Amino acid sequence: MVDTEKLSALIQKLMAYYSIPGMALGLITPSKTKFFSFGVRDVEKELPFTEDTVSGIGSCSKSMTSLAVMKLTEKGLLSIDTPIAEYIPGFSLWDPIASKAVTLRDMLCHRTGVGGHDGTWPDNSISRVEFLSRLKYLEPNAPFRTLAQYSNVMYAAVGGIMEAVTGKKWEDILRDEIFTPLGMNDTYCLMDEAAAKENCALPYRWDHGLRKLYRWNIDQAGPCGSVMSTAKDMVKWLSCHIHEGHPIVSKESYMQMHTPQILMDYPHVDGGYSLGYGLGWRVMDYNGTIVQQHTGKIEGYSAFQFYVPSLHCGAVYLQNFHCPDNPLIFAIQGFLLDSFLESNMHDWLSIYTDTSLEHAAEEKYHDLEFHLLPDSKNQGKLSHPLKDYEGVYRNGGYGKFIIHERDGKLYLDERDVLNLPLNHLYYDTFSVQGIKEDTDIYEVPLTFTADQKGDISGFQITLEPKVKDIFFQKNR
Repeated sequence: MVDTEKLSALIQKLMAYYSIPGMALGLITPSKTKFFSFGVRDVEKELPFTEDTVSGIGSCSKSMTSLAVMKLTEKGLLSIDTPIAEYIPGFSLWDPIASKAVTLRDMLCHRTGVGGHDGTWPDNSISRVEFLSRLKYLEPNAPFRTLAQYSNVMYAAVGGIMEAVTGKKWEDILRDEIFTPLGMNDTYCLMDEAAAKENCALPYRWDHGLRKLYRWNIDQAGPCGSVMSTAKDMVKWLSCHIHEGHPIVSKESYMQMHTPQILMDYPHVDGGYSLGYGLGWRVMDYNGTIVQQHTGKIEGYSAFQFYVPSLHCGAVYLQNFHCPDNPLIFAIQGFLLDSFLESNMHDWLSIYTDTSLEHAAEEKYHDLEFHLLPDSKNQGKLSHPLKDYEGVYRNGGYGKFIIHERDGKLYLDERDVLNLPLNHLYYDTFSVQGIKEDTDIYEVPLTFTADQKGDISGFQITLEPKVKDIFFQKNR
């Protein structure tokens, strides 16, 4: 069914073209499971990346959070259709209508009306339950239940809801309800646990050469994307879904997860058609065949899981590389889908690379970098000495940011993203370089404001382009 020699050759060409350090793939067919591994998990030490290498699965974690919710629902501890405000005292969103009606189903399929706001997480100084109190400060950009908007924030909130109801940590729920029953003994929810493993891959990105990244700890927002696993364990995970949720949940719960709840378009393989978003799964049509899938990316790690329910075939693959990840992900998926369906094989290498080049162009590696500065010719001096701008600034939804001065220059600490330089533009407006929102990096304007006495009292900053600027009040 699958020509494994051609598959391996395609993967190696793609990895060379994009300078991807390492990768492992688990291939599931009705007759057998086979693993493939390529490259290294540690470039400097030349340590191999194998099917036992621990690597980040990013947003594939959402499907695990969703399955855990369905399991807790079957146990009678949760209901995906009961308004959350009925069992979480004080729960509220910005929109009063959504506050009263929003359910776990709404959150799991991204239809709350709240898009983005990825600058709110992670904040490891607070608990997941405490994070719930911040949701009411996040302005929506669409009416409730009218539009699918991918939301890491809401998945982080789902983890807090699970913890508030059960009294157990999200990571313990996943271990007890999913990992242990499936024998996923090398799968971890917390970064420090994963990083302590000798076989944990180092994360990399390309920026005029291959660069090692630090391991980003997003434990507080873990339910949206912190899980670290291996190709070997992820095959066990995918097999559970190929077998309609067995042995974790009933077929009814499985079907709810894999049935589109709302229309949503998303990046997919050439020739595919988005059918919508389920509960932690994206549903796609490929040449008349239903495909269940989800991508994952988190700071130097990328992953992909997909399967074809009607054929009991699928694959999962992990790589220690930041971006671009979609070309490799979809080229491999396209090859496998054509193989599974025994259809005409497309030239996937030429679709996802420029075959006239030996290596991807530099700009291909910077598609997650955004510049949102206004087009302005204004000029003007600061209204205050630099020391007056220093202080702790807070916003109800985003928490604490710090402005400090060093050697005649201002810097911003975006929680644990430290020392982001502020460059003066005009009057009390600066540009901030390096604002981190999920895996995206922004250059944005920040404007200080003064109170009626003329003292610096806060700043507004473009953290969520879909809504008005976010205001931070100066505390001291």
